[in-house]
Amino acid sequence: MIITPTEHEVRHESPDAAELLIKEARQKTRRRRFRLGSIVLAALVIIAAVLIATGRATAPATKATSVANFLNSMKQANGTRFVVTYRLNGYLILQNGTIVIAQIPSPPGMKATTNVDGYSGTGRFAYIFHGPTGRIVQWIKNDTNVSACVNFPITGNYATGTFGKLQCSRPSPYIPSNGFAEQDVGFVPTYVLQSMTESFGARSLKKATVTTRASREFGPLRCLAQLSGPMTQTTCINQAGFVVSWLLQNGSVISSRATLTSLNHHPTADDFKTLLRPTKSFILPAV
Repeated sequence: MIITPTEHEVRHESPDAAELLIKEARQKTRRRRFRLGSIVLAALVIIAAVLIATGRATAPATKATSVANFLNSMKQANGTRFVVTYRLNGYLILQNGTIVIAQIPSPPGMKATTNVDGYSGTGRFAYIFHGPTGRIVQWIKNDTNVSACVNFPITGNYATGTFGKLQCSRPSPYIPSNGFAEQDVGFVPTYVLQSMTESFGARSLKKATVTTRASREFGPLRCLAQLSGPMTQTTCINQAGFVVSWLLQNGSVISSRATLTSLNHHPTADDFKTLLRPTKSFILPAV
């Protein structure tokens, strides 16, 4: 007897074919995921390389920008109205003492006048210096004219002597000479800015570093350090750009220092008047 295969025996092969299809689909899915993962990984590597290269390329520009912003902040502050007080130590011709500086710059766009000696200027600027042994120096610039008050030593020298009566002079033309320029060093913010850009020069600014500090009285500070041979000049400004401290060092020895003790933005007419009624036609405080 011949036995003919039943339909059930033929259907046993169907599950095997379906399983093969499922396995093939899974393999294709794995291959797609692998290719996609490889592409994503390669893209991330490229992006990381670009970011690193960009960071390296822009690092010098960021440093240069921070120095430029530092100087711009100082210039902007120095173009405003203010009254500031500094404590001075070994500061140039004035040496030790306290100085109060007031200024009212002319509005932007106002044309400067020129006096008979060829000096051009505009605005009102003044300072009063008090030394520890009684020395007094007042210097007032009103456009192109200057007035001064001083008490000269009657014994000893300007650092340790005793001083005579105070004398004041009437306005007279500012003469662009060394004697007059030396009196201007009392305008601490202006002098410090000029020292940073001229005395130490552009080369030191290229290598300068800007750091941050905190002042209990004047808040967050930015400090710029410049090197020129053995000399180091460190200037710290507040957020508005006003000089809070200035330090000049020769190696580890402090040569000169100016420290801000008070700041306001309300100068008055009295800040630009001589301490006494002028009796002299001209006085140039000794240096």
